[in-house]
Amino acid sequence: AAESLVEKLLPVLDIADLAVAHGAGEEVKQVWTALLDALEREGLERIDPAGGGFDPTRHEAVAHEPGDGAGEQSVAEVLRAGYAWKGRVLRAAMVKVRG
Repeated sequence: AAESLVEKLLPVLDIADLAVAHGAGEEVKQVWTALLDALEREGLERIDPAGGGFDPTRHEAVAHEPGDGAGEQSVAEVLRAGYAWKGRVLRAAMVKVRG
């Protein structure tokens, strides 16, 4: 039951995340942080792989840019954070991949 509620709250987290990223006031940031902290204490994990390696089980590649030719794929940009609930991916992070 809790997982279902968390899935319904993901769009709320996305809207607050976008608001904070676009310069929303401190009040919005505090509410977003409080909500995320409460959900993380219950088992939510934010998947935000900026700068890390690409993992197709946790990341959804929606854009690509050329790399340095090393063959290793990395996350160039996170377009939307993903979330896992108690170790199970609810929604993969939407990313731009380099390489």
